[in-house]
Amino acid sequence: MYKITFCQYCYEHGIDKAEGSNRCAECFNGRFNTEITTCPICGNPTKKMEIDVVEFNTILDISGETSFILAMDELKQKDPIEFQLKMSQFKTQLQQQNSNTTTVSNTPKCPTCGSTNIKKISGLAKAGSVAMFGILSRKVHKQWHCNSCGSEW
Repeated sequence: MYKITFCQYCYEHGIDKAEGSNRCAECFNGRFNTEITTCPICGNPTKKMEIDVVEFNTILDISGETSFILAMDELKQKDPIEFQLKMSQFKTQLQQQNSNTTTVSNTPKCPTCGSTNIKKISGLAKAGSVAMFGILSRKVHKQWHCNSCGSEW
């Protein structure tokens, strides 16, 4: 697995092509790069960090702050067990965030008013409507009823 390298000079002098960004990797134009010996920005030597690319990407998903990345690298050097515990917590947190996003996006909404206060029209309600209005019943071809505006679709 590739280790991440870090340019101390760029960090200390704030040199970064991505304005206002503390996120760095070769694709972020800056301070962190995989397996290089000299910084592509300033030409100074880089130092190899303990974290690998996979760990780096997980840490970036939590926070792009350079100081946080350096603190996590230091934690891996001093206490690898605590580092692994933190990484598993981060992964769990990211999975929960991703599942929450998926759950919200899969919630059906009323096309008329946008409300999520809806209910599925039951087969019994459809049968009752057919019994009252016959084959011309409007509910036969509908699946959802909006409790907010009364629309059916």
